[in-house]
Amino acid sequence: MSRSCVIVGAGLGGLATAIRLQSSGWRVTILEKNAEVGGRCSILRAGDYTFDMGPTLLLMRDVLDDLFRSAGRRLEDYLELVRVHPNYRVHFGDGSSIEFSSDYGRMREQLDSLEPGAGRAFDRYLADAGYKYHVSRERFVERNFLHWNHFATPTNLYYLFATNTLRKLSRHAARYFRDPRLIDAFTFQTMYLGLAPSHAPSVYSLLPYTELEEGIWFPRGGMYRLPQALERLARELGVEIRLNQSVQRIEIDGAEARGVVLESGEVVRSDAVVANADLPYVYESLLPARAQSHAHRWRMDHLNFGSSAFLLYLGLDREYPHLNHHDVFLSADTRENFDAIFRRFELPRNPSFYLCTPSRTDRTLAPAGGEALYVLVPVPRLSREIDWNKERAGFRDVILGRLEESGLPDIRRHIRYERVYTPQDFVTDYNVARGSAFGISHTFSQVGYMRPSNKAPGIANLFFVGASTQPGGGIPMVIIGSRLTAERMEQGVPHVA
Repeated sequence: MSRSCVIVGAGLGGLATAIRLQSSGWRVTILEKNAEVGGRCSILRAGDYTFDMGPTLLLMRDVLDDLFRSAGRRLEDYLELVRVHPNYRVHFGDGSSIEFSSDYGRMREQLDSLEPGAGRAFDRYLADAGYKYHVSRERFVERNFLHWNHFATPTNLYYLFATNTLRKLSRHAARYFRDPRLIDAFTFQTMYLGLAPSHAPSVYSLLPYTELEEGIWFPRGGMYRLPQALERLARELGVEIRLNQSVQRIEIDGAEARGVVLESGEVVRSDAVVANADLPYVYESLLPARAQSHAHRWRMDHLNFGSSAFLLYLGLDREYPHLNHHDVFLSADTRENFDAIFRRFELPRNPSFYLCTPSRTDRTLAPAGGEALYVLVPVPRLSREIDWNKERAGFRDVILGRLEESGLPDIRRHIRYERVYTPQDFVTDYNVARGSAFGISHTFSQVGYMRPSNKAPGIANLFFVGASTQPGGGIPMVIIGSRLTAERMEQGVPHVA
C-alpha cells in the first residue's frame, strides 16, 4: 500500500512537494485555508486590472525545468516564460540611474560613465559572484544536511572561507566600486531576502549574477500562472487539493505526527505531514508545547525575522511609457533607510521602493491606455514601534509623493483602483509570523544547516517546506526545498504494510 501525506498549505513549496511525492508513489492531500492556491504568490483581479500580489521576479528557471522533469513533464507545456529586457533600471537619489542588462558591453559603458574603471571592476565582481553562485548551489543550497558534521566538513569549511561568506556584502562590493551609487546598485538585491546589505553575507553577490547571467523571467499572463501551472500538474498526477480548509492543529501521537485536525473538527489521518505554512507559525499555533523540546522552543523564540513590505496596487487610467517592467528607486540616504528598517524598526522618512509595471511585457494585465502598478516598499516587520492602523493612510500618502517626485506626475488624479497592503495583512492572509514577508532572515546564523531544519526535531513524520526552512526564501529556493524535503521523506517515512 502506498504511503499517505497531508500537506498544510498550497503555496509554491506545498504544490511542488506534492508533485514530487505523488510522482514517486505517495497519496497526497493538500489542505489550503484560502480559496485559491499559491500562498504569497497570489493574484488580485479588479475589473480590467490584474495584479500579482507577491513575487514578481522569477530567477533560475532551470529549477522549474527540473521540477517538471521529475514528473515526466515539460515546463513549456504548462507555462510560457518570457525573458525580461532590460532586467531593470536602478534610479539613485541624486536623479542619475543605470540600466541593468545582460548586454555586458552596455553595462560596462554605463558603469564607466558613473565611475571610470568600473567596467573592468564589474567583470571581476561578476566572475567572483559566479564562483559564489556555483559553489553555493553545489555545496550548500542543494543538499540535505542531516547532522552538523555533514555541513561543517573540511571541504565545506574551505569553501565558506573561499567565498568570503563571513564578509558583509556592502563591504565586499566596496572592494570593487568606489562610487556609493554602484555599491548600492550591486547590493540592494538583498531586499528580496528581507535583509540589509550591511548585514548580509557577501555570498549574496550571487543575486545580481543570477539576474544578469541567467535572466529575469515573467510568465505570460502574470506570475500567478506559476501556481496555476503547478496546481494543474498536481491534479493531473492525482493530488487531492482541498481549498477553504483551515487546519486547527497537527495531530501528535506520542512523538509522531499522524495527521491534522481541521477547524471544522474533521480529522485527516496520514503517514506523514508536511507543513507549508510559515514554520514559526506552525510551532507557535499548530503544535502542542508538549511535542517540542525546551531547547527547540528556546531556539524558535530567538529566530531573527526579516523585514516586511508595504504594498500599493494601483490601477491607473493613463500610462507612464518611460517605466520598465521593473524599476528600483533608491533613497537619497540608503544607510539611513536601512537603519530605520532593521535597527530602529521605524518607517523610513525617505523610503526606497520597487515598482513593477507588468504591462510593459504583457498588455493584457491592464486596460488600454492604463497601467496596473505594483509598488513595494521595504518596511520593518511587525513591532510595537509601528501601529499600522494609525500609520497606514499617512504612509500611503508618503509613497504617492515619492512616486510623483520620481517621474510619475499627477498619479493621484489617475488612480481608478487602489488597494493598500501592510505587514499586518501578511499575518491575516497567510499566517506569516511577525508579518515578515520574506520569512526569517538570511543572516549567516540562519543559512545552511543553521537554518531551521526541513524535518521537525523530535517529531517523527513531520516535515517543512517554504521560505523559513532550508534552504531559504525566494521562488527558486522554495522549489529546491521541495526536492530536499521529498528526499528526506523518502528516507525517513516507512511504508505501510
